[in-house]
Amino acid sequence: MHKDSQTAPESHAESHSESHAECSEVLHRIYEYLDGEMQPSDVARVAEHLEACGPCLHEHDLDRAVKAAVRRSGGSEECPDQLRVQILQRITMVRLELDS
Repeated sequence: MHKDSQTAPESHAESHSESHAECSEVLHRIYEYLDGEMQPSDVARVAEHLEACGPCLHEHDLDRAVKAAVRRSGGSEECPDQLRVQILQRITMVRLELDS
């Protein structure tokens, strides 16, 4: 997000708030991004954010590594829906704890 020189600079709180909201959205949708389930415009926006945000890029790399490890485990059984829900809830809880 570029500002022209005539616009007053954002306050630190506004900048942090906008950045935090963008990070939350990116991390919430990271598996859509990794699985290629996003619209091209969203892919470009997430890729741009990851390029500029070290913590989100680190989370992306970690999530990608987890997906690769699961894929390598070779299990052809599908995860039961209830287990999938529990795992996603726990991931969300951990992220919220980390954001606090």
